[in-house]
Amino acid sequence: PRQSFVMVKGAAMLLPAEEPLVAEPPPAVPPGQAPGRQEQHLQLMMQLLRPQDAIQLAVRLESARPRRVRYLLVVRPEEVGAEGQTALLGVDFAHEGAARCTLGMVLPLWSDTQVFLDGDG
Repeated sequence: PRQSFVMVKGAAMLLPAEEPLVAEPPPAVPPGQAPGRQEQHLQLMMQLLRPQDAIQLAVRLESARPRRVRYLLVVRPEEVGAEGQTALLGVDFAHEGAARCTLGMVLPLWSDTQVFLDGDG
């Protein structure tokens, strides 16, 4: 899977392979978050996926539990013709420095799917 992301304020967006990464100063790190923590989280989340899957978008969610870290991922296979196989994944980390994550939700997106997120997602 690809590993080029842009991260801004808790959201990560996949960069297309053909676009060069523009050197910019890193965004301010929220208090209590170690530098590189989101990169570690992305690497751990990618290990949950099948080899043919790629993260299209990763967004860090607010959590009702103070220590828990949650992400919402948009995932799609990189195979030709797999455009209709997109899914939303909910991923949980027990705490900021956790060395593993768990998959809490899998929601396939069909052409007529409507998703409404409320509160903690």
